Amino acid sequence: MKKRVVIVLFLLLAAGGGLYLVLRGGRARPPLVTTSGIIEGIEVNLSPKFAGRIASLCCREGDTVKAGQSVATLENEDIRASLMQATAGVARAEADLKAAEASAESSRASVLSADADIRTGEADIEQALSRTEEARREMERAQTLFGKGFISRESTDQLITAHNTAASTYAAAQARLNGLTARKKASEAQLAASMSRIQASAAALREAGANRAFYQSRLNDMSITTPVSGTIVFKSMEQGETVSPGQTILTVVDLANRYVRADMDETKAAAIVLGSPAKVKAVGIPGKAFTGVVHEIGRHAEFATQRDVPRGRQDIRTFRVKVRVEDPEGLLKPGMTVDVEMQRRT
Repeated sequence: MKKRVVIVLFLLLAAGGGLYLVLRGGRARPPLVTTSGIIEGIEVNLSPKFAGRIASLCCREGDTVKAGQSVATLENEDIRASLMQATAGVARAEADLKAAEASAESSRASVLSADADIRTGEADIEQALSRTEEARREMERAQTLFGKGFISRESTDQLITAHNTAASTYAAAQARLNGLTARKKASEAQLAASMSRIQASAAALREAGANRAFYQSRLNDMSITTPVSGTIVFKSMEQGETVSPGQTILTVVDLANRYVRADMDETKAAAIVLGSPAKVKAVGIPGKAFTGVVHEIGRHAEFATQRDVPRGRQDIRTFRVKVRVEDPEGLLKPGMTVDVEMQRRT
């Protein structure tokens, strides 16, 4: 009888142990992956292109700025003076160009006038030549008739004088035409010189314009603007200090692109899925939960959270996970510590 009782008790204990093992081994994994992280945002370091003394600073740490806002200005009196000088150079080059264009226009008009006068002179030569030929024939006829005694010496002398006058008129017309041709060549040479001057003046104007644009760009660079809207989280310089090119004056965090950064060990990172929903709770904002989505999972391990000290296991590596958070009220601030819950891979 006792032996039977012992056997029954043994069977009950074995059954209870088996049931425990089954229940323990078959228990469902937690549906969520939990971790902690820090609120971060896209940081923009604002620095000058050129060295200079800070003339003004708009903000302090914690102030908000808008994209395109000037946040710092460097002293620029020398550059402003150079810009004024360059602007005067542009005005001078423009005046030279206009004068060259006016001179070219005048030379062009002189060439056209000389062309017209030459055409008139050529017509005058034709007429003078025709009159000279006619006077020569009349003179030769008179000389023949005088030799035969048909006309008097006086009539012959008159025709000789008429021929000589016509010949002189022709010679004068020829000389005038030569003068007009020379004047046209001089006007053409002046026109060519004016065109060369136009080219030189245009080149000088382009150079003066480039010089002005250079100093205008330098002057614009003396005013440092923020490319993003956000919050000033770091101020490294003060008004009156001298800053070097590339040296950070202010750091702006783009609050429109805030996210939670969590460095998760590989045992947890492998269990979450990109694009899965998440819930964020800030330690400094009790009773408030923010919705989010897993936005990025690092492709490469960052560092080891556990080292293989006894040389029998592998190091446990971490992966960077970013969770985009919806926070229209702007309650989450960069640097806040938060707890994150993410859905586990099914």
